[in-house]
Amino acid sequence: MTQVALVYDEHRLHFSLATSADNKTQLLPSNTQLLPGNAAVLRSTAVETVYQVQLVFSGGLFGHFTQMIVFDFGKRPLLARKVVAELGDLKMQERVQVLRDKLTFNR
Repeated sequence: MTQVALVYDEHRLHFSLATSADNKTQLLPSNTQLLPGNAAVLRSTAVETVYQVQLVFSGGLFGHFTQMIVFDFGKRPLLARKVVAELGDLKMQERVQVLRDKLTFNR
C-alpha cells in the first residue's frame, strides 16, 4: 500500500499534508503527517498512476524551515524530496547565509 509521509520532526508543526480534488485543496485534520496513497491519487490507468499531494506550510517567524516528504510505494527505493521554506526579508536571508557558510567552513 502506498503512503506519503513527512519525516522531519524538528519543523513538524509548520508543515502538513493536504489533498486535491477538482483543483480545490482539501485540508486534512490539523497537522496531518501521514497520508494513505489512495487519498493522493489524481488519476490511475492500467499504465500509470499519478499522485498529487499538497504540502502546506504555515509560519510567522523569521527562519529556515526544512521538511522531507517521502513516497513509499511498497518497494524499495523510496522516493523522497527535501523542501525548504525561508522566511524573512532578502537582506536578512543573505546575512544569515553568510553566517551559515562561515560556521560550515569553521567545522
